[in-house]
Amino acid sequence: MDDWSLVRTHDGKVGWVLTRPLNMAIPDEVAQYAEGHRITSYFVLGQVRDRDTVKNNWLWTTINKGGEPYEFDSFRVFVWSLKHHRYETAYIERNIVGYYPVQVSTSNSSPSFSVVLEANDGRRYRKTYSFEGFRVRMVSRQLDMQTLQLEAPKSVASAPAPQQTLVKRSWYARLKDRVHRFLR
Repeated sequence: MDDWSLVRTHDGKVGWVLTRPLNMAIPDEVAQYAEGHRITSYFVLGQVRDRDTVKNNWLWTTINKGGEPYEFDSFRVFVWSLKHHRYETAYIERNIVGYYPVQVSTSNSSPSFSVVLEANDGRRYRKTYSFEGFRVRMVSRQLDMQTLQLEAPKSVASAPAPQQTLVKRSWYARLKDRVHRFLR
């Protein structure tokens, strides 16, 4: 079981490649904080001018181990500290179940990003965060429409849609999974 990554080249070509041999082009001064986890995606959230250099602020997602049915288990925002002249963590969420796509918007004055996370109820929600200066705050949480469309039953005009029963996992099974993810 190998993981595959969707990549895009500078000239716009898109394709799937085996993840194992990939190296992310994120600066070493940020990548050093990966704590042994694999960086699965990263995005620039704006820039900071520190004297004569320009430093990017970063959002990244990481996963502890491959072969999981989800794309990432943590995400983190790094900001360049003008006071200490180094990268520092502005926001982090760990022990989550995250899915692509991660969306980043830098069009307005304050960048924002959104991630799709699985909640305790087993449903996927798109959480949107604003990035203002050095602060990250969640501004909305809504059911992920792409997931709902994938789960929606397909009906055929000539035949009635089959009745679907929702199988809800017990609270014990969900707790057991969360403890397992936390301890690995």
